[in-house]
Amino acid sequence: VFIIAFFLATFSYAQSTTMLAMLLEDGKEESYLKLEENWQKVNEALVSEGYITQWSVWKRTPREGDDGWAQYFVMIRRNAEQDKMDQNNWEQVAKKVFKGKSTKAINRMLSNEGIVKEMRSRTYKLVSSTGWRGLEWEIGDKTSFHYMTQKNEDFVAYETAVWKPIAQQRILDGYLKYWGISKLVDSNDLTKELKSSSTHIAFNFPTKKQNEPEMIPSEDFLSAKSWEGLLNSREMLPAEELTLVYSSF
Repeated sequence: VFIIAFFLATFSYAQSTTMLAMLLEDGKEESYLKLEENWQKVNEALVSEGYITQWSVWKRTPREGDDGWAQYFVMIRRNAEQDKMDQNNWEQVAKKVFKGKSTKAINRMLSNEGIVKEMRSRTYKLVSSTGWRGLEWEIGDKTSFHYMTQKNEDFVAYETAVWKPIAQQRILDGYLKYWGISKLVDSNDLTKELKSSSTHIAFNFPTKKQNEPEMIPSEDFLSAKSWEGLLNSREMLPAEELTLVYSSF
């Protein structure tokens, strides 16, 4: 289960998103999608009952030579008031959703055994963002994210002072819906075994508007120094493109 928050105006910096990277067993993609259809029903109920804010499943665009990368990402978002859900919570909700079915049958419907080889969990808390332009969200929409590694204490300040205004202008020009950067606060053992150095993640949600002009940084002294400081404050991996497959909307 995984959530991402989308609000029009301001964002609470206490909000958190759990991102589950799903590495599937060979030949199990169809079974995985059917599994997530069942989970969508449960998560829609969890949203309605206030346990989580939003849930979505995204298919990662594969790239050459990226064997071992997750094929899907599940996102679950919570706000500052939502406590962590325990197993009893979702089991009770699942029984309501699949009323009349036995616990054994429900567990079978929601089990990823033999389907998901590894589930790598990361939890992030938002540290800087734009507002969200428009609440429209359709199956097939694209997003992208970058894993980022903080190199100095000024990292978030540079992202906020230098990059955020660029993202806000892209929103005003109609090319972007949202930009945000979040700090890694927790991960499971499978994720820790990867020994990744990433400390943050940055998300961009583009619109469908095409032909965005190339961004050319200003060449005046202060702008050049600001850009230099931004680049020196972090390392950033190439963007990962995702396509929306399921969502609680």
